[in-house]
Amino acid sequence: MEGSEVLNQLIIEDFLELVTMNVHSKDEREIGDFLKTQLQELGLEVDEDRTGDIIGGNTGNLIAVLKGDPKVPSVLFSAHMDRVKNNGRIHPQIDYEKGLISSDGSTILAADDVAGVCAILDGLRQIKALNIPHGDIEVVFSVCEEMGVLGAKYLDYRRIKSKIAYVFDAPGRFGRIVNCGPSKCKLKLTVKGRSAHAGNEPEKGINAIKVAAVALSKIEEGRINTYTTANYGSFHGGDSTNIVCDYVEILGEVRSAKEGEIEAYLKSVKPILTAVASEYQAEIEIESEILYPAFSVAQSEGISSMAISAMKGMGVEPQFSTSGGGMDGNHFNFNGIQTLGIATGYFKNHTNDEFIHITDLIKSGTFLVELVKEVNRFKMS
Repeated sequence: MEGSEVLNQLIIEDFLELVTMNVHSKDEREIGDFLKTQLQELGLEVDEDRTGDIIGGNTGNLIAVLKGDPKVPSVLFSAHMDRVKNNGRIHPQIDYEKGLISSDGSTILAADDVAGVCAILDGLRQIKALNIPHGDIEVVFSVCEEMGVLGAKYLDYRRIKSKIAYVFDAPGRFGRIVNCGPSKCKLKLTVKGRSAHAGNEPEKGINAIKVAAVALSKIEEGRINTYTTANYGSFHGGDSTNIVCDYVEILGEVRSAKEGEIEAYLKSVKPILTAVASEYQAEIEIESEILYPAFSVAQSEGISSMAISAMKGMGVEPQFSTSGGGMDGNHFNFNGIQTLGIATGYFKNHTNDEFIHITDLIKSGTFLVELVKEVNRFKMS
């Protein structure tokens, strides 16, 4: 095989090996140890932080650097090691004729975000093999991204030198660039009624389930506007049919890419809850917590120009878009590292129908090389 064919085959082999590892959020030990060895063999200095201890996991974020020319700006590449809930037995199906790798239908594929991890490994491999000049190349493989983007939240940003970053973690065909992402707010509603025997004296009870149902029927949810969504996805209450339920807990979320929209939504919800609680002589409380902040990077920024140039040099037309989900880039941008998200060719992530385009996976690794070349040429202001 030609050298490029060998490298292309290696990224596919990496992908097939990594998705079959038994990995979950807060349990990234197997993939973390594997990646630590791979990075060290490629000549990077690697350290593992203590985020695992903070969040109750068994693995920390991996922070690595490939030292380079100090006169060239440093650049950070990132992907996350964890994946959404799965059965621990992922069996990827590869179809070279269609150019796809897919799930076998029994669980996820974990292209989100094994594809990003493999793209970064492959790009580093090419840089070493082709002796591409570079400045410091920093890598962060984060933990627990799928549970509120916790790994990036607790990353020690004092250890990161780069002022720009590319996060390989977005669905869609290669060429999609995420330059805007929403903030996410976790919601918890608690409804307190009054218990009573359901047969002997139900009139003395206040059914928290009914109160909660009425409250939810009055609250706006789904797509609120162009920038904002809300969802209530977990409802728990009651233990027995012979007791009037006195307590319900509802978990939800609100996301928005526009500043002030989450606060406005909460402001609209609170009087509704107060009115329903008063009508049924119950108590309703709402708690909220911002999990990660929104971000927006203009297409005119240098980081965007480099991505555009790199993609066009590969014959790919870049498409900027807004994400509906969060990524490590939300926290990176908040902490002063200008960041874009890069799609690696996967679709239907978080489902048993997940699949990825092999050509896009390969292009993602090459894109990292082209970005490094752009950084070499580009003079950051």
